[in-house]
Amino acid sequence: MHISGPAFRRLILRLLLAIPALLICYLLAALALGLLPSNRGWAPPANGIPIYLDSNGVHTSVIMPVKTDAQDWTAAFPLEHIRRPDLYARSPYISIGWGSKVFFLTIQNWEDLSASKALAALAFDQSVLHVEYLPQPKEGKDTRRILISPEQYRRLADFIRQSAPLDAHGRTLQETGRHYGDNDAFYAAHGRYNPIVTCNQWTRDALAEAGVRTALWSPFVQPLFWQLGK
Repeated sequence: MHISGPAFRRLILRLLLAIPALLICYLLAALALGLLPSNRGWAPPANGIPIYLDSNGVHTSVIMPVKTDAQDWTAAFPLEHIRRPDLYARSPYISIGWGSKVFFLTIQNWEDLSASKALAALAFDQSVLHVEYLPQPKEGKDTRRILISPEQYRRLADFIRQSAPLDAHGRTLQETGRHYGDNDAFYAAHGRYNPIVTCNQWTRDALAEAGVRTALWSPFVQPLFWQLGK
């Protein structure tokens, strides 16, 4: 099939015009579905296990106690995998987030971001889990405390564990030699990062699995906090 020069140019123009239209539709869908709640009737229990929704403004993670009756995270993500286990052996909390391997492992500062890396991440990039051992979190604008029941916490822990593939011996697969600091490590994860399933959507799915009120869809940070404020 032969396409003439003018027809080819018209086709390219139409494709270029479609890109901003698709972007606008994406943003409108994110806003609309971010304002609609999942688990609308959720209410925190009188007594429960404290977890935290944490954000750096772009990426979210879930912060949880290192050890409870329901889960000991040192079994899944050993302290020996971080650079300084001697300094963080008594850390009471652990942060776990899911995201693009390209973003997590090659972009530590905004200066590291390039168009090629962004496109590589959005094109169904492999995913990883980022795990950090932390002190007691401080509540604030970007760190929201959530109280959940032990049963809800077990569902949350199951969701997170199932996000990490295991080797033949039942161990998580560490990305050896990859760290941001002395208290963290990276692990292989199930799933592909893309514009629909982002790091924030993974956090949304984790909270939804636990029964916490959250957005119907949240590729961005803000809807997760909007819903917790209602």
